[in-house]
Amino acid sequence: MSINTTSMITTLTDVATAVPPQRPYHHALYAGRRQWWRGALSIVVFLVVFLIANVVLGGIAIAFDVFTGTATLEDLGAGIVAITPAVFLANNLALAACIPIGMLVQWAFFGVRPRFLSSVEGGLRWRLLGRFALVVVPVWLIYVAVLFAIEPPVGGAGGITGSAIALTIIVLLTTPLQAAGEEYGFRGLVARSVGSWFARPLVALVAGTFVSSIFFSIAHLAADPWLNAYYLAFGITMSILAWRTGGLEAAILIHATNNLFLLLPTVLFGDVGSIFERGEGAGGAVVLVPMAMLVVTIVVLSLWAKRLRVVRETVPPPVRGTALAPPADAPEEPAAQAILDPRDS
Repeated sequence: MSINTTSMITTLTDVATAVPPQRPYHHALYAGRRQWWRGALSIVVFLVVFLIANVVLGGIAIAFDVFTGTATLEDLGAGIVAITPAVFLANNLALAACIPIGMLVQWAFFGVRPRFLSSVEGGLRWRLLGRFALVVVPVWLIYVAVLFAIEPPVGGAGGITGSAIALTIIVLLTTPLQAAGEEYGFRGLVARSVGSWFARPLVALVAGTFVSSIFFSIAHLAADPWLNAYYLAFGITMSILAWRTGGLEAAILIHATNNLFLLLPTVLFGDVGSIFERGEGAGGAVVLVPMAMLVVTIVVLSLWAKRLRVVRETVPPPVRGTALAPPADAPEEPAAQAILDPRDS
């Protein structure tokens, strides 16, 4: 039996010099058919670590309020937890912790450097974020101004107190981090972990967007169907933006701007009770306005990103213990595939 050494050498050379496939944001962690457990465990670990951080920080805040007399043990026994500056700060810090948690979980389970959770280019693209702010900030400023002109905060000018000032400072300092944490957690770690299960980029996008948006909506614990629809729409649009721009910059900007502009007037004028009001009847058809704004914003920023030639996909770092798999539509080469990843042939 003769061996065609020339053909074998050519195959090995082609494999060694082959350019790894470029992948969009949601598909960057694809690790092969037999690596599904990475995505599943990464989501579980992320959620467990976040819950632990939330319980610890929340417990410290409540203990502080009891110690300072802001809260009483009787209220806690009755299940009453007021939105004090300490509780609000703890909530924001727990959500902000999703940034390092998501990065470290991605690194631990996929071997991909933490900075690649921000974008396909390996880091937060501040210049791009600044450019997008030229559109997002004015639009949201007008939207919130009209919203509060129609329905001003109930506290009125006389509602400004020391607690309101403290909450305002906390909002300014930590709410951008809170918003970024939710994006790194849901649109970043969860969406990409789900996307790692699928060989085709489009399927990874759809599945990652669906699962992360459902989780995002559930996490807000809203009993009102209008609010649930809004949170679901928000999650979907932010996920699409991450895909269209190759990173989390646009999603972080919109999320942080929205939260800042809505929270600042609310807490400054003492209407703190409405911050986490998500019971039945708390929403309404009015949420269709911000939902429409989100859709328009997606279109505008996507077109602008295309005009700026923003990098949407790139060669991702190899996942720990695997080689980069070929594109889903590439012809299969049994010998080459075995060389690339013998466990996933």
